[in-house]
Amino acid sequence: MNKAETASPPVSTVSVKIKHSSLLSAWLSILIICGWWLSQHTHLRTDLSLFLPEGNSAQQQFLLSELHQGYATRLLLLAIGGGDARQRASLSQSLLGALRKGNDFRRVENGTPGDLEVDPRLFEYRYLLSPEIPGNPTFTAGRLTDDFKARLRELGSPIPTPFKALLPRDPTGAYQAMLNRWQMQREVTRSEGVWSSRQGDLAILLAETGESGLAIDRQQSMLERINKTFEQLDTSGEHKLIISGPAAFSVQSKHIIEHESRLLSLIASLAIALMLFLAYRHIPYLLYAALPLLTAVMTSILVTGWIFKELHGITLAFGITLLGVSLDYPVHLFSHIERRDSPVKAMKRIWQTLRLGVFTTCLGYLVLVTTAFEGLKQLGIFTLIGLLTAAFSSRYLLPHLYPKTFEPPQLRGTRLVSVLAHRDRRLPFTLISITLLLVAWSAFSPQRLWNDDITVLSPLPPSLIAQDRSLRQQLEADETNQMILLRGREIEQLLQQCESLRPIINNAVDERLLNGATMLCDYLPSQQTQRIIQSHLPETEHLNEQVQLSLKNLPFHQHAFTPFIEDIASSRLLVPMTYDMTAGTQLRDLLTPYIRKTADGWAGLVPLQHVVDGDALSQRLLHLEPDVKFVNLSRETSELIGNFRQITLQYVLFGVCLMLVVLWMGLKSLRRAISILLPIALAIVLTASLLKLTGEAMNLFHLISLMLVLGISLDYSLFFSRKPLDLNERKGTLHALGVCALSTVTVFSILATSSIPVLHSIGMTVSIGVTSSFLLTYALSKSPAPESSRLQQ
Repeated sequence: MNKAETASPPVSTVSVKIKHSSLLSAWLSILIICGWWLSQHTHLRTDLSLFLPEGNSAQQQFLLSELHQGYATRLLLLAIGGGDARQRASLSQSLLGALRKGNDFRRVENGTPGDLEVDPRLFEYRYLLSPEIPGNPTFTAGRLTDDFKARLRELGSPIPTPFKALLPRDPTGAYQAMLNRWQMQREVTRSEGVWSSRQGDLAILLAETGESGLAIDRQQSMLERINKTFEQLDTSGEHKLIISGPAAFSVQSKHIIEHESRLLSLIASLAIALMLFLAYRHIPYLLYAALPLLTAVMTSILVTGWIFKELHGITLAFGITLLGVSLDYPVHLFSHIERRDSPVKAMKRIWQTLRLGVFTTCLGYLVLVTTAFEGLKQLGIFTLIGLLTAAFSSRYLLPHLYPKTFEPPQLRGTRLVSVLAHRDRRLPFTLISITLLLVAWSAFSPQRLWNDDITVLSPLPPSLIAQDRSLRQQLEADETNQMILLRGREIEQLLQQCESLRPIINNAVDERLLNGATMLCDYLPSQQTQRIIQSHLPETEHLNEQVQLSLKNLPFHQHAFTPFIEDIASSRLLVPMTYDMTAGTQLRDLLTPYIRKTADGWAGLVPLQHVVDGDALSQRLLHLEPDVKFVNLSRETSELIGNFRQITLQYVLFGVCLMLVVLWMGLKSLRRAISILLPIALAIVLTASLLKLTGEAMNLFHLISLMLVLGISLDYSLFFSRKPLDLNERKGTLHALGVCALSTVTVFSILATSSIPVLHSIGMTVSIGVTSSFLLTYALSKSPAPESSRLQQ
């Protein structure tokens, strides 16, 4: 044998190395290509609508639509601080003028009258649109004399106004008064002619955007325009701009979530990598562990996006979280590889147990696919596809990444594993006693178990929400979640309902139950009211007499106001203005926020300002038509979320029952199946109890997190009760479960430190749940003795 032959490795070894490197290269290449493609083509939804029920009634469906796309979601409150009052007022006026240019905002107000324009159609209907005429001595000689004198003073003013040309037809200023009434003149504190805070340290503006607060990309561009415009106008740099409202919150939420998600994901990834390295001291394991998880995530995105044509951000975030259990599959392989066999054989030994755990966990998510809620369907399919992909890639691809000559690294932490291998007989009794004590304590705790308030899902700090509430109170702005809902087949019914509501609102304001309301009938009176107004307009002959009397001692020509008299006569014959006739006018823009087309007719909104006692107001509406109702949007959505939670719980319980059946069939023993699920049930109950005792009232996302705990616990319980071949394999199982539990608790403990309530809730739930499940499944599982131990006996 020559040196060349001696130096040449066997052909089989070379082929194995080529196979190993080719598989790894191909796998990584596919993941890189898929990752790039998904980053370019995946569209994420960001609203909560897919994760809320559609509503059991037309009213609930309408309210959900308002929650996501209604008028309140388009309001922005701008507050200018710094400098003195005159500087703030000047800056407010400049910002007002700049923002009114373009089509980004439907309106921008700061308490000044603004620009008034003449609309021929609205001018023609100026008397019919004024609810003040009936019973008001508008057309008496004395009142007309005062009006004519006011017009004389305006004629002598050097300030240009479009209303001077209207003098012969509108000497009473009815058109100008109508427009001024529409300018939202409220009893708001003013300083230097513009709205200000009661303390006088802020100048306040209100802007209504053309997009809902859920159109985040569009809202972000508008907010950037506001900030850029303000910076250009604030030449001194002494002032600051505060922007508040649902649209601003949506953008801020996106930034907060993106920032914290990146940071916490980086920290968690580093923590997992460090733990895997400490446990195995083999760098390739870090890559091997990530491959099945990355494959699962990308496959889930592709399949779910293809089925639903779009992917929800919550589905992606929680789906990846739920797929975190698939990281345990490679860990089980790593800990079970022994020197006497190959990774392929090691996977075959544990595959039966691993497969049963995977399929049983998948049942829980398969049940979600049968729900009527698209959000849960997406989450169910995403997780189901991901778990199966991770399991089969771990089974059929991962073992073949190892070269044939691979020497498994020595496991770290074997001293602790040896301690775990010899369980204290008193441990089950001790843990069960502690669990029952904590559950009983929580049962009598006054803390509530569930919190269905939708605001707890917000990623914003409470200080920003309190700031928004304060600004609304300063401005007497409409409440974003309290209103009166009107319903009818025609808009005319809505207008009549609104008019019947006016005395109740006025009395409630007098009694300080609320500060006021924005009523659509103040913009467009009902046809019935318009006809009453027409009946109170004076006859031509009588009006002419009153005009001539008022012209005495005034420098107007005797026939100067003949056009005015003719317009009054024409107004008596006009067809009452309807909603359809307002198209293309300023009046339609004012009405649009308060009128909606529904499946069975029309709905009208009466937004309320600073409601003090909603229940008392609701009682006063009982004698009105049943289609007039006080609505607390937060309360309504909380009820919907509560119903949604109950339905989700029912599906989860049904899934657990299916798990029991599958375990029974797979293990061929009902007793063993129950013994495997019993510690899991205790762990979940204990987790819920501990959350309650710590004041962490549970919401929808806690429930989804408990589903992850369920999947992880099932994996633990199955492997703890698995029959090992010998003591070494028993220690390998304990080592794998210890690494899985410790890494999971570490990652989710990091997540629990987040300032985002949703991420904090997930972190708390999973870290407590995994710790509880590991201890209880370890203590209560009946671990059969290794075959070698029995043989020795």
